[in-house]
Amino acid sequence: MTIEYTEMNEGMRDITVLYARLSKDDGRKTGDSDSILNQRLLLENFAKSEGLRNCVFFSDDGISGTTFNRPAFQAAIQLVEAGRVKHFIVKDLSRFGRDYLKVGAFTEVVFPEKNVRFVAINDNVDSLQEEDNSLAPFRNLFNEWYARDTSKKIKAVKHAKGNAGEPISGTLPYGYLKGENYRQTKIWLVDEEAAKIVQRIFHECIEGKSLSMIAGGLERDKILIPARHKEAIGEHSAKVGKLPYRWSFDVIGSILKNQAYLGYVVNFKTYKKSYKSKKCLPNPREKWKIFPGHHEAIIDKETFDLVQKMRNSRRTRQTHNKRIGLFSGMTFCADCGHKHHYDNHENYKNYFCSGRASRLRYCESYHRIREEDLAEAVANDFAKIQAKVNEESGDFVAELHRKFASDDLKKVAEMERKFHENETRILELDSIISRLYEDNVSGKISDERFAKMSEDFEKEQRNLEIQNIAFREKITKIKADCQNVDNFVKLAKSTALLENLTPEKVRELLERIEISEKTLSEDGEKTQKVRFFYRFVGALE
Repeated sequence: MTIEYTEMNEGMRDITVLYARLSKDDGRKTGDSDSILNQRLLLENFAKSEGLRNCVFFSDDGISGTTFNRPAFQAAIQLVEAGRVKHFIVKDLSRFGRDYLKVGAFTEVVFPEKNVRFVAINDNVDSLQEEDNSLAPFRNLFNEWYARDTSKKIKAVKHAKGNAGEPISGTLPYGYLKGENYRQTKIWLVDEEAAKIVQRIFHECIEGKSLSMIAGGLERDKILIPARHKEAIGEHSAKVGKLPYRWSFDVIGSILKNQAYLGYVVNFKTYKKSYKSKKCLPNPREKWKIFPGHHEAIIDKETFDLVQKMRNSRRTRQTHNKRIGLFSGMTFCADCGHKHHYDNHENYKNYFCSGRASRLRYCESYHRIREEDLAEAVANDFAKIQAKVNEESGDFVAELHRKFASDDLKKVAEMERKFHENETRILELDSIISRLYEDNVSGKISDERFAKMSEDFEKEQRNLEIQNIAFREKITKIKADCQNVDNFVKLAKSTALLENLTPEKVRELLERIEISEKTLSEDGEKTQKVRFFYRFVGALE
């Protein structure tokens, strides 16, 4: 008898589902033996030998059996639930799924209720032959164990690669392309066209533009969103979006905080609670592994750090005509601490205390200052600093080093020595625990002895790791303080900063400005104290 295939239509009933599945790992391990084609041939031959009719073939290629959210599988189950399926045939239980509870729910509840005959050919499971099904729950349990074991092995390999500095994410950030033989080389190349957009986004953020303003500018200039850009250069993108130029705030925000643009590989930013779960959860920062110098940077560190500081502060209030002031978002009331609002009046531009403007009247006065007066104050204060930095004696620079990079610098060498000693001991403990495990498996030491000894060694290892986290933080801070002084001196020697002052230049120079209320001197002259907090070193008076 020849097997009969019929085009499936709305009215077809008594369907024989022939279902095949192959995961990526199955394909790598077994070659052709479990291929979709070979599964199909096996299923067709079985259907032919049983004289089954109305056969419809369904397949999911490259999808794990731990998930049941598979397109073809779901389509077949919809037919089952509609009462249109008479037979459901798979090669073996593992092709159906690797979660024994869910597999059991289908084979023990759903299929019997819908009068569906279920057959797993190679496992000798046939719901018409009850005596053949006694081992099915055990096979399902084994299939789940296999999935869990495979997941552990894949996770271990991925963890080793991640700790060695190899990128473990399958996708590259916008601005980079995969190099030749990427699976072997893991080389990232700069996508020049996209890199210019990344740099534009960072620079516009420094200018004080909000995410909304940046997104609006990109849309007006018809800059393709990252997913559409990928599609345009011939790369696959799962989500392309209907609007090719509609940049989302989330995408721009993620670009602005992505350390990959510094040339870093950052591994283990997320994790999954279970091999069954597809949801990625954020890892705490202390569990991240950061490897500088993996690829060419698109953004320099000073620019990146400046953007992080700006974004961590409160949002800048925009004026009605959306013009950003030179000092928008940087001026604060010296008395109440509230941020100043920017008033872009056609005749004069000024900043005033938002605490006073509030209905709750947090402040006693507006602490108002004109923009041109503040710009002049910045120029005068910075000119004095430049003169001190350029003194031949070098006393001012030496004083900065004493203030910000004190005797703690002498402690760095000792901390680094202890850090490396701890690292060596941590590796030794790994080897010891591994040998203990082998001795336990071979019967040389008892389970109780193994548990006690391994617990002690693991506790020591954890304590050393905690010490090293503290050492790393202290060393990084001390070195950063030294570098900050050097960075500020370099900044102070720049003569171009105050020429044609722009919001971007102001943010390269300053972090914060505190405005006091005007006071009246004995001779009737009004004065106003302004305190400047410079990048890298803060307030210097």
